Amino acid sequence: MSFDLVNQSTEICRKFSRQSWAKTLELARSYGWQPIGTQPPAMLDFYALEAEWSGGYLTNDGQVVNAEDARLLAAALERSLAAIPDFNPPMIWEAGSWREDDLPEWLSPAERAMIEETLQDGLLDILGIHPIDFFAGEEKRRLKDFIRFCRLGSFEIL
Repeated sequence: MSFDLVNQSTEICRKFSRQSWAKTLELARSYGWQPIGTQPPAMLDFYALEAEWSGGYLTNDGQVVNAEDARLLAAALERSLAAIPDFNPPMIWEAGSWREDDLPEWLSPAERAMIEETLQDGLLDILGIHPIDFFAGEEKRRLKDFIRFCRLGSFEIL
């Protein structure tokens, strides 16, 4: 599963793997980002259907991250840049050493359940890696590109 983040006004798109999107959100949270919550996809009228929207970020249902949330996400990620090395650290993650309590406590119950269900899709490989280490080296450049993208305003998660 991948995520296409699309700014509708500029038609600029950024692609993320499930793993890198989860680590991006984890890094932002650790540097002070407090998610506002996403808006339901524009193509569905959740209110007319009397459905509830969870406001989550870990699905690609077409939900919208509003401009203020995107700006706050960018600011938190920018604060992290000084701590991220420009080189790749040695990998110390050992497969099979993941524990359920390794999941970040800020995840909603629905997001926690989704991650636990999809561990076999490769997310397990990065859960034990600290976001600072994950974004070290070449990934740091991608993170800087994403910060610029967030400053463009709201975007959809497709």
